[in-house]
Amino acid sequence: MARTTITAAQLYTILEHEFEGLKPRRCARCRAPLPYYRKPPDEVSANWQIATPPECPEGCHLVIAEMLTRLWTRYDIQPERLN
Repeated sequence: MARTTITAAQLYTILEHEFEGLKPRRCARCRAPLPYYRKPPDEVSANWQIATPPECPEGCHLVIAEMLTRLWTRYDIQPERLN
């Protein structure tokens, strides 16, 4: 399945929306992760990643991991261009 290529800002908006709908309501601390470009390690991997989220007592880090497994297969981001 081909991935849709979007900007990092567009992907962040998607991550933020998804995370807000999935995260435990008890948690007011955790936020959606910022995606950043990286060269994919192989032909089937996405070209972006996030920093490892801190462990959350409410389980947000697990929600983020599950969310990423779905979104990594759907999106690539455009590499940032240097001026």
